Amino acid sequence: MLTLAVTSSTGVVGVAITRDREVLSECHVVTDRRHAEELTPMIREALGFAGVGLDEIDRFAVDVGPGRFTGLRVGLATVRTLAFAKHKPVVGVSSLEVLAATVLDPSAKGSLLSPAATKSEGCVVAVIDARRSEVFQQRFGPDGPFGEPSFGSPQNMARLVLPGDVILGDGADRYAEIYGACDGATHRIGIEPLAANVARLSVGRPAQEGPQVVPVYLRDPDVKVNIKTRHNT
Repeated sequence: MLTLAVTSSTGVVGVAITRDREVLSECHVVTDRRHAEELTPMIREALGFAGVGLDEIDRFAVDVGPGRFTGLRVGLATVRTLAFAKHKPVVGVSSLEVLAATVLDPSAKGSLLSPAATKSEGCVVAVIDARRSEVFQQRFGPDGPFGEPSFGSPQNMARLVLPGDVILGDGADRYAEIYGACDGATHRIGIEPLAANVARLSVGRPAQEGPQVVPVYLRDPDVKVNIKTRHNT
């Protein structure tokens, strides 16, 4: 099965083409506010590297958040549009799980820790920068995530880290002084989510029609619509 996967919930925009769990091509770029400009050309590039056409894609996969609101909306809108045009299903994957999969084994049921990780490391704490001096965070263990993702100040969220945990993500990097001071934990700098892991994690999960795949915001958007109506007098 050919999957086109997209990640855009953080400062990284990525696209991967996979056949089952085999990566045929993968492209990434680090950006701040150019998610929309980068994504579509990157999809064309990834398809070209893989030597496949868009009509050959069997399904799409996309990270659904939590993360940056603009990037999240760009990724979802793009994937929904392509899926609608090609009459293909979509699988949504948590951005925190995608990030944790850089240390976890995304090909194993329940995202079990890889053998290399279990020898010397504890659980994985994925931390994504939420702006507003807050972070999104979730802890993953050998049997999958512990509870639901949450958000708050880095000071409060860092208190949830336990000795032996591996901390990673742009949220932990931005607040390195705080997460670096977690007793007995290891902070891995510069770990970014990979589009290939979006695809791998989607394997075996139920697919939906595009409109049924909804974003996970966790909190209100940074920008709100404020419409004032003035009556003519």
